[in-house]
Amino acid sequence: MATLSAARFSPPAPVAEGDLASLFPLDRSYTFLNHGSFGSVPHEVLAAQHAIRMEIEARPIEMLARNMNGLLANARESVARFVGTDASRIGFVANATEGINAVLRSMHWERGDEVVVIDQVYNAMRQSLKRLVGEFGIVVREVDVPLPIDRPSRFVDAAIGAFNDRTKLLLIDHITSPTALIVPVRELVVAAKARGIRVLVDGAHAPGSIALDVDSIGADAYTANLHKWVCAPKGCAFLAVSAGWEPLVHPLATSHPFGEGYAKEFDWQGTRDMSPWLTAPAAIAFFARFGWDRVRAHNHQLAAWSQAFLTDAWKVEPLSPVDGTMLASMAAVPVPSQVCAKFESVTALQAHLYDAHRIEIPVIDWKGRWHVRTSCHLHTTPALLERLAEVVLGIGG
Repeated sequence: MATLSAARFSPPAPVAEGDLASLFPLDRSYTFLNHGSFGSVPHEVLAAQHAIRMEIEARPIEMLARNMNGLLANARESVARFVGTDASRIGFVANATEGINAVLRSMHWERGDEVVVIDQVYNAMRQSLKRLVGEFGIVVREVDVPLPIDRPSRFVDAAIGAFNDRTKLLLIDHITSPTALIVPVRELVVAAKARGIRVLVDGAHAPGSIALDVDSIGADAYTANLHKWVCAPKGCAFLAVSAGWEPLVHPLATSHPFGEGYAKEFDWQGTRDMSPWLTAPAAIAFFARFGWDRVRAHNHQLAAWSQAFLTDAWKVEPLSPVDGTMLASMAAVPVPSQVCAKFESVTALQAHLYDAHRIEIPVIDWKGRWHVRTSCHLHTTPALLERLAEVVLGIGG
């Protein structure tokens, strides 16, 4: 794939007038381009969480022991509408990693059972499967999808090529973390189910980043974070399971409601801070005032522009089609070779960008090829990405 001049693209207009970055408590002295790892919670949403926490602290037994079930039910309804499923299928978890492990630890495994993943799987998921290998003797088939990638069907072809009679589960990312690519999960679900294979989707980056309809995807289980692109407080995620799996999937922490139903078991996993879950409706409503379609379109257009602009400025080849069709709100862009040559590791380069230039961005070593991953939200401006381009060019000399 040849690079395409950024002149064919233009960054999006802001979704509203005024200084949108002021809505977030970000340190403006830094160039923050890593919303994809941990989102910044808007001031207004933090205030909503604080009010909930204060109410819990004012009447802790009443709020946690008597009122929490009803409060969580309301929060589940809001989240379910937003992600396209029924509230009865929603169980709250702290993060997508916890959701994935709740499913993996609820399944019955036999020696020789196989799990298929693509090589761009989130590393925490890879480690979770590694634990199952040691405990139960399962086999993990990690299939390669070479980069650069020219079309989404490459993911489908690679996964299907690894299926066999022992394949029990396909664990697939909806949006890959190390390479920021949208995976055609609906097509993969259809292909897997035709062969009697269960599907678990890690949608960590999906809610708020792309329009999401969990039911139409049809996976057996789908888990995702709300503390990334929805900007809910840290520790806010959900696990949605199909009707057939509701009696079989349990939270990692077994507590009093065991056996009383899916939602009840996930509602009470022992004493914990439930304010992030209760604040999810406020986070969804915060961006709804701008229009979620407008927010997602803005972030996507800026991510696509960032890929075109940086590949053009650095004279590097894009990892995916430069028209942005495989991107959501992030883009992975190769680091120029002359910059890589000056650092012993991606960790050293990332530290240099942060310490010397106050740029917060992940630098990822993908099979010996280094790239940065830009993240775009309402607080991200073209000027921040232009500064990244200038700094990296300056390092390269």
